[in-house]
Amino acid sequence: MEATLKAYRARIQCGEVNPLAHWDGKTSRTLFDPDDDATPLTMLGFGAFNLGDGPHTVATQEREYIFVPVTGTFEVGVGNETFSGSREGGPFAALPGPTNAFVIYAPQGATVKLSGAGELVWFSAPARGAKPPVMVTSADRENIRRGTGSWHRDVITMFTPEDVTTHLVGGETYSPPSLWSGTPLHIHDKHDPAGGQSDHEEVYYHLARHTEGSWGPYGVQMLFDDAGLDQAYIVHHRDAFAIPGAAHPVVTGPCSDMLYIWALAGRSDELLMVDVPEFAYLKRVEALMNEVEAARPRQGLPANEFVRLATKHDLNDAQQTTARLHLAERGIHVQ
Repeated sequence: MEATLKAYRARIQCGEVNPLAHWDGKTSRTLFDPDDDATPLTMLGFGAFNLGDGPHTVATQEREYIFVPVTGTFEVGVGNETFSGSREGGPFAALPGPTNAFVIYAPQGATVKLSGAGELVWFSAPARGAKPPVMVTSADRENIRRGTGSWHRDVITMFTPEDVTTHLVGGETYSPPSLWSGTPLHIHDKHDPAGGQSDHEEVYYHLARHTEGSWGPYGVQMLFDDAGLDQAYIVHHRDAFAIPGAAHPVVTGPCSDMLYIWALAGRSDELLMVDVPEFAYLKRVEALMNEVEAARPRQGLPANEFVRLATKHDLNDAQQTTARLHLAERGIHVQ
């Protein structure tokens, strides 16, 4: 948002405020409190629950909440409604491919009870009225491929004020290894519907498929504009990032695919993103690349040949998954 960015731009640039927060996956807590001056947000809240420590109770008061199961089984009671399900295998279970996402909406003035086994994250924002509690699954939404080449990703929007909420907009974005999201650069910093832009803050919650090792998987989250903000942050599994405004591209490292759960809140109901004019030509490059690739399809790789090569090069199961993903990005699919 324009006012949020103005208030926090210099403080982020000099390191006084850190927009990056890590969750340990164990202790349920709020990671971003918009009432905390150390959080570079003014409307949007974010936190995480370890459901195994429950049951947990949330009083929504004057805010609306979106609850997003990440792993395991869950039961979410909102007033007299109860929603349950399972995200066994976590968010990467079917990726790349159809996502297994769930979200549960809780309106203002509700008491929410959470139980189960696994992880669940939440977003909240001031409510603009009330809508009924509801659970939305990925079967109810369209998974959309955006971008091409080194900046393609799959995006599913799970909730908007047009259908589920009164304020919050959000979903999930999947990025294969080494690819960019948030490209071409876009912003949503001003209330300017006529100019194709809305005034929204945002939170990304980053997850990785492969989490082994003392270093772990990684990506790079950027936050910059043309008015003095110019920062980059290493992101790992279970890192949350607060975006007050400005351009915010992210690139996934080559060792694992990654996914981020995202939500926005702002001055208007409709989310409008405008491309930074300097880089908008990449959409024309995208059209050219798609035309070239459509005319030059590549052959697949037989599964037994892939196994032979993986054995030759001493790749374990996780490393073979990464190899398959990289081959797919070059148009070579294991069959």
